[in-house]
Amino acid sequence: MATPSKEMGSVIASPLFRRFLTPIVLTILAFALGVYFFAVPYIKTKVYSLEEKAVHASLDNIQSLISSNYLAMEAHRKSVTEAHKRELKNLILFTETYLRTKTEQVKNGIITEEDAQWSALDELRSFRFGNDDFVWVADFNGFYLSHPDPKKNMEDYSGVRDVFGNYVLMPLVQKAIGSEEGYHTYWGQRQGSGLPAEKLSYARLFAPWEWVIGTEVFVDDLEAEILLRKEKMIDELRNILKKIVIGKTGYIYIFDSWHNIIIHPDQALENTDISTIINPSTNNKLVDDLITISRTDDHKLSYIGNNPADKEHFNHEQFNWVKHVDGFDWYIVASVDTDELNQSSDMLRNKLLLLSGIVTALSFVVVSIMIGRLLMPIRKLSQTASLVADGDLTARSDIEGHDEISFLASTFNTMVERLKSNIDNLDQKVLDRTRELDTANQELLFSVGQLEQHNFEVTELNRLAEQLQSCHSLDETFPVVAEILASLFPKASGALYIANDNAADDNFLQVCQWGVQEISEKTLSKEDCLAFTNFRIHLTTDLEQESVCRHIDPASKQISLCMPLLGQHNIFGLIHLLFAPMEEIDPGQTARLAENWKRLATTVTDQLTMAMANIKLRDRLQNLSVRDGLTGLFNRRYMEETLKREFMLAERDNHPIGVIILDVDFFKKFNDTYGHDAGDVVLIELGKLLSTNVRKGDVVCRYGGEEFVVILPGPPPEAALERAEILRAKVESELRIPYHGKFLQLTISLGAAFYPAHGETPDQVLKAADTALYSAKESGRNRAILASGQSSLT
Repeated sequence: MATPSKEMGSVIASPLFRRFLTPIVLTILAFALGVYFFAVPYIKTKVYSLEEKAVHASLDNIQSLISSNYLAMEAHRKSVTEAHKRELKNLILFTETYLRTKTEQVKNGIITEEDAQWSALDELRSFRFGNDDFVWVADFNGFYLSHPDPKKNMEDYSGVRDVFGNYVLMPLVQKAIGSEEGYHTYWGQRQGSGLPAEKLSYARLFAPWEWVIGTEVFVDDLEAEILLRKEKMIDELRNILKKIVIGKTGYIYIFDSWHNIIIHPDQALENTDISTIINPSTNNKLVDDLITISRTDDHKLSYIGNNPADKEHFNHEQFNWVKHVDGFDWYIVASVDTDELNQSSDMLRNKLLLLSGIVTALSFVVVSIMIGRLLMPIRKLSQTASLVADGDLTARSDIEGHDEISFLASTFNTMVERLKSNIDNLDQKVLDRTRELDTANQELLFSVGQLEQHNFEVTELNRLAEQLQSCHSLDETFPVVAEILASLFPKASGALYIANDNAADDNFLQVCQWGVQEISEKTLSKEDCLAFTNFRIHLTTDLEQESVCRHIDPASKQISLCMPLLGQHNIFGLIHLLFAPMEEIDPGQTARLAENWKRLATTVTDQLTMAMANIKLRDRLQNLSVRDGLTGLFNRRYMEETLKREFMLAERDNHPIGVIILDVDFFKKFNDTYGHDAGDVVLIELGKLLSTNVRKGDVVCRYGGEEFVVILPGPPPEAALERAEILRAKVESELRIPYHGKFLQLTISLGAAFYPAHGETPDQVLKAADTALYSAKESGRNRAILASGQSSLT
């Protein structure tokens, strides 16, 4: 067998070597130059843009944080002010009711008008509420007729002003005369303090005697609280800004519209005036340029200044980005040296240049060596092929190794000998290839099945979310949960348990179940389920090796999944699922199925918990809007809406409506004797008695103070008075209120009226009932009287 000669000459002289090497080296050089001249400027621009976007993002986040705190403070201020206004107005309405009682006594000839006026003024001087607050009376000319301060009684206050020049009394008198009521603020001195404080006052016109009755309260505590919140917010911002660094020495600071620094990394500069700093580029005040730039689109100011590392020389270009916060009228400034922004891109450019040179040199050496080694066996094989072409069929290549060229040489040597063997093995190779294709097809079918299952789960979860959003109560969510979980876990039986409304009760009540297997446990406690031990989903697959919940029967050998429904501060309930016993499930699929179950369970519980929390929050807000905060009865707003609705139904269906107004006899004296806490207890217990002694369709409301209203839709006219007498007797005979070792007893007076005999509108019927109540008071109290003097019961 002939072999080729080993004398082939230098590989560098090979044309094939030069043909391979030249384009590869030129390509590497072109790539390196392209990277330097094209990629480096782009990267520099991109890095600078990213740095600038990061600065904008930081400013936007800080601006949003400050704005959110401002809105929260303003909302708190408005809420507290409105609460003060309601308190003052309710007190004056109560006082007006008292004065109208006096006018009725004059009208009925019980007392002269002059005696009634002096009596009322004397009693109002001694009246106190809250933090030593009071009620005053003035005439239309600005004279105080009644005031707890003896120095102000019968004094002319029409021209008196506070420390800021605001009139104290006359604006309120004018508002009361013109609009029957009004609010006014001025500054007065709190008792025991020499400093002025803001006061909120309210006054109302009492036309029968041409009086203006009013009251006032200090509101300086609110401003102090707002100031404390603002100081706390500034401390939190200071800590946040300390952690934000732009470049190496860049920083963020905040100043206000008065040019005072609020927050600065150098705390020595805080609370200082920066209006003296001049912008060298424009010779303007730097603070004026910053404020002007805050109104532009890019919010960026460039000027020549100093650097924190070189404070003596003003030769560094600096960028300042400025954002304005409307609420506090603050300006947020991010300041950084331009060189620091470009430092990262310059460093990257130098590294790319060095890397390109090194890569080019190494590539040339490596490519030369690799091409040389690659061409050596090819040249040998070429010589062997030349011998075969010349007719020497005994020629064979002596190339050995494990690479492609060695394989090519071996194939050349044995091609004829292996030709028949290849034909014989062809059928076996076709069979092996068919098997490989079948395996790939099975894997593809499995992947398609998984994708279909995932799509089904996503569809069902979306359907669950949509149906939960349409639920208006917790009861409506139960069938939705049962339907969707039965679809998502078709091989499982399950039950939904809901927490008891009583927070002290740890038991959960079963409200629904699904699947072929009945779950017998109708109630569970927290101690029965391990899901409430660590407050997360508990999956039990091996009943002999793992911890098992008390409510699971270990003998069943079933896989159990307990899913707690946990809100931020509440436990809503539990979902319990039971799957087939372990021996009925392929052991190779257990881990995958368990992971899929837990993933689905997490998504379901998150959606259901959120829906339940939203429903409970909506119910709570609805209840707060129509309930009285003290007694839990419906409030006056709900009463007015109910009367309007019931009168429309009564007019349409031609049926009567009864209205009862009642209040506690001698309630003021009761409060003076036992205190306001006892008065609150009386109102609460009276509200409970009224609620339990009316028909199912009747509505009991707190009208205001110690007055209550009972709405009786549909009964015959005489039923209103009969029901009023029943309530009066119940209070007199059964209401015994324990208070500090004593049993307090009280009576009530009631006035009844009904539609349409006593009026065609709610206001008319209410007025008729109120007049009847007044008659009951005048007739000796502890009695019920029907409007228009038709009848009474004692």
